[in-house]
Amino acid sequence: MKAELSGPADTSTMRIVHSALRRDLAHAQTALTEPPYPDRAQRAALSAHLGWLLGFLHHHHEAEDDYLYPMVRAANPGAAALLTDMAADHNAIQTAMAAAERAAELYGRSADARAELAAELGALSGVLLPHLRREEDDMMPVVSASITEQQWRDWEQTAAKPPPRELPFTANWLMDSLDAGDNAVVAALIRRGAGPVGRWIVTNILVRGYRKAMFRCWRLPQHSRLKFAPAGTASVHASAPPEAVWQVLTDVTRVGEWSHECHTAAWTAGSTHAAIGARFRGSNRAGSARWSRPCTIYYCNAPFEFGYRTRGGRLMRDSTEWYFALEPEDGGTRIIQRYRIRSLAVWADRLGWLIIRAHRDRRAALERDLERLAAIANREARPTGTPPALAQADQAGNPMTASSPQP
Repeated sequence: MKAELSGPADTSTMRIVHSALRRDLAHAQTALTEPPYPDRAQRAALSAHLGWLLGFLHHHHEAEDDYLYPMVRAANPGAAALLTDMAADHNAIQTAMAAAERAAELYGRSADARAELAAELGALSGVLLPHLRREEDDMMPVVSASITEQQWRDWEQTAAKPPPRELPFTANWLMDSLDAGDNAVVAALIRRGAGPVGRWIVTNILVRGYRKAMFRCWRLPQHSRLKFAPAGTASVHASAPPEAVWQVLTDVTRVGEWSHECHTAAWTAGSTHAAIGARFRGSNRAGSARWSRPCTIYYCNAPFEFGYRTRGGRLMRDSTEWYFALEPEDGGTRIIQRYRIRSLAVWADRLGWLIIRAHRDRRAALERDLERLAAIANREARPTGTPPALAQADQAGNPMTASSPQP
């Protein structure tokens, strides 16, 4: 053991830290730039997490500038030029971080700052990601050759160590989505700082709080307690233009013509057409299960974007968000459908998993829905002079059945 500690530093944790930073910056860009955009609850969680992430990055660079790199400089004067470059990178990154922090705070208060935050995070990534790669490829080999494993561990457990209250979250954040080898590296780091019992508590009990917090941010399957997929996407091409698809899609009374579950829908609360705030109720069936849900349109950008949210009762606490994008493509339309579960009681998820087997993997069924929607729009967009035989053949090849979203 003494020989190992007196040997070259193993800097694997630096790469793992960098991977976590890259991962969350990518998640944030996806959440901010791919609709449906975060609702109020997700926006608050995302803003708070980005604040934490940028604070972590500031502390990480401070630990390098004030402790690690001076130690390397003292042991290896030949590394001076590279260390100077690292310091210059940190200065540029700090400027971009300050702008991103301001944008994250604004976004926490108003959804109007979404585009600004996405732009600032893009600018930060532009200076940060090349630095991370250079640090891994050029700087870490120099660090490993300049200091011992004991010196590296001492740095990890002192200057680089996060505040005690953040240790469980930070440890699970580092271990998120790691392969077995890197997971063992972080587990060993936790064990050195908290002991074997502390490591077990962090990775088996406190991880639940981490996953819950990250699901509020990213809505990803790996953080969800649900058995049902918390989100999904389907996409098909229609030869009809977006305007024709829009006419069928946004007339909710016609949903039974193309949806595999929602057999009927009707406008409610005085609503008569698609508009932000308009309401309707959809009635669904899947096997022996029957249910209906009130829905509210939250996005209506004719003829390109349409979205609505379902709302269940207090018992099931279920809500699902549905979003459609109609993008011009090759003279027709690319129809994109996305859904995500905003909330669902765990007991209802487990019961639904047992009795609504079709919801275990909805991708094929949702794609067939869009194919039926496209077929209807194609027929109705066809010039009136289309030969009847062709119209009949088209209809025979594209039968219409019923459908709609899960609770």
